Amino acid sequence: MARKRSVKRRQARKPVRRVTAKTARKARPKTPMVKARRPQAEPPPEVQLMGQLMGFMVSRAISAAAKLGVSDALARGPLYYIDLAKAVGAHQKTLHRMMRALTSAGVYAEPKPGVFALTPLSNLLRKDVPGSLRDMAVMITTPSHWLPWGRFDEAVVQGVSVAEKTLGADLFTYYARNIEEGQVFNAAMTSFTGMTGSAIAKAYDFKSFQRIVDVGGGHGLLLATVLKHAPAAQGVLFDLPQVVKGAGEHLAPVKDRVEIVSGSFFDFAPEGGDAYLLKHIIHDWDDERCVKILSNIAGAMQPAGRVLVCEMMVPAEPGPHMSHLMDLNMLAMTPGGCERTERQFADLFKQAGLKLAGVMATQSPVNIIEAVKA
Repeated sequence: MARKRSVKRRQARKPVRRVTAKTARKARPKTPMVKARRPQAEPPPEVQLMGQLMGFMVSRAISAAAKLGVSDALARGPLYYIDLAKAVGAHQKTLHRMMRALTSAGVYAEPKPGVFALTPLSNLLRKDVPGSLRDMAVMITTPSHWLPWGRFDEAVVQGVSVAEKTLGADLFTYYARNIEEGQVFNAAMTSFTGMTGSAIAKAYDFKSFQRIVDVGGGHGLLLATVLKHAPAAQGVLFDLPQVVKGAGEHLAPVKDRVEIVSGSFFDFAPEGGDAYLLKHIIHDWDDERCVKILSNIAGAMQPAGRVLVCEMMVPAEPGPHMSHLMDLNMLAMTPGGCERTERQFADLFKQAGLKLAGVMATQSPVNIIEAVKA
C-alpha cells in the first residue's frame, strides 16, 4: 500500500509592483504631508558623533532644496522623483540622491520607493505658508555665513569674529556692497519674524501704546503684526535706507498708520515713542555699542515708555537650548555680539539709563525683555 505523500501547496506570489512615473502619479495619497520615519533604537556613540559631524551636509542639502523650490513642488502631494526633477529643473538621479539623504535626515518622507512627500518640517520650506523658513534656509549657506564659519576655529582661538577679515568688511557693510545677498539676508530675517512675530504680539499687551517704534525693524513684518493687535496705535519703522525700501508688502495692511524713518540706530532713535521694539538687534553687537543703541532710545522715549527687547535669553541653568548655538553664530558672524543672560541684559540697561522691568516668555524661541527709564 503506497504511502500518501504530503503535498505542500505553494501560495501564489503576489506580483511585484514596480513604481513608474505614471503609476506613482496615480498612487499619490490625498494627504500632502507624511510623518517622517525615524530609527527606533539609539545608535552607538560613534554613529551619533558621525551624524553630528555630517550636520553641515544636511544644512547644505536643505538649503539646496529650498532654493530649488522642492517643497513648493510637493505642496499638492507626493511626486515620483522623475516628475519632481522636471518640476524644479534638476538632474533626475542627483535630485533623487539628495531627496534620499534628506528623507534619511527626517526632512522629507518617501511613502513609496522613489516617491517623495512633505513632512511638517519640509512644509516650512514652502514660500507661502505661515512661519515659512524657506528664506532662512537659503541664507544660512550664502557666502556671508558659510565663509566665516569655515574659519570658526580662529574665532575661538582669537576671541573675536573673523567675519570682517574673511568678507573684507563688517557684515552689514558687506550686505550694502553685495545687494543681492543683502536682500536674501533681509528676507531671511523677515522669515524668522514670521515664526516669532505672532508669538510676541500675543505674549504682550500692546493695546495701551500710542506710538510703537520698531528699531532695526527690517521689512516691517513684526511692526505690522503688533499693530494688528493694537488698533489705536501708530507705528514707526526705523532702519537703514536700503533696508526699509523692501517694506511695502508687509506694511500694506497697516500702511495708513505707519511712518517710515531711515537712519542708523547708532546715531539716533525716532522720538516720542511709548514703546520701542528691538528684535534680534542687541545680540548683534558688543556691550559698548548696545549701550549706545539703548541710550539713544532712552533719550528719545516718553517718560513712561517701554523698551521691549525680543531675543533669545541664555538660561541660568545648564542644558540644551537654542540660544547656545545662536551664541556661537554671533561669535562667528558679528563684532562682539552674543546671546545674553537676564543679568547681562540688566547690566546693559543700567549703563543706558534704563532698568529691567520684567521678562516674558513667548510661544517661540524668543523672550520679551522689558525695560523702563531708571
